[in-house]
Amino acid sequence: MVTRRSDRVDQSGRAYAGSQRQIQTYVNQMPEALSTAVIKSFGADFPANCNVRYVSPLAAEHYVEYRDADFLHALGFPQHTDALSRFWPKRGPCWDALARIEDGQGKTVGCILVEAKSHVPEFYSNDTGAGAKSLQHIKTSLNAAKQWFGVQESVIWTGFTDPDSCLYQYTNRLAHLYFFRVKLGVPAFLVNVHFLGDPHSPTELGVWQSAIGDIHKELGTHRFPSCFANVFLPAKP
Repeated sequence: MVTRRSDRVDQSGRAYAGSQRQIQTYVNQMPEALSTAVIKSFGADFPANCNVRYVSPLAAEHYVEYRDADFLHALGFPQHTDALSRFWPKRGPCWDALARIEDGQGKTVGCILVEAKSHVPEFYSNDTGAGAKSLQHIKTSLNAAKQWFGVQESVIWTGFTDPDSCLYQYTNRLAHLYFFRVKLGVPAFLVNVHFLGDPHSPTELGVWQSAIGDIHKELGTHRFPSCFANVFLPAKP
């Protein structure tokens, strides 16, 4: 499934403002700058002598964003569609940007999952609206991911007190990193890209760092694997 947020984009799929527009700009106009920042954030843990090729959101494809089986196809891992359906029900995360990690021969050897934010409230969104069967499916996978991240099972990753202002979007992205790394054995990297000084909603480095610390405290994520990183980039006018 591909997604276009029609209330936020023009007929070409180009976002009017905010983090969606910023990540579109970097992916299509400044991919080298984005890749350099991402690779640097992972240091020696990033595969050596490999290239990064973004597969969404591409201007040539009307800036579509992928989810469910479509995001696996975009990343070059269609063979894992059944595994994804066993791990997560339909209507899973819709990714802000995706990239393949390719070796010198152009073979896909890993992937990068990108979440983009321009201001702190973007971290907080609705909780899952899944029905009973799908909700249990989600909880089972979230609990497995919690264990991998060293988080106590009692810590809330869905079912937040305020269902309209919760961190479920954050936790389901962490769960999908676990899915790639543990369930599939695929070298996946999850990066949160935070834009500094977005004209639409300017947020500076100190504000980001404080908010990220609060989020990690709430989610019980006191340590992260080396395949997770935060990146801070200047927003473009």
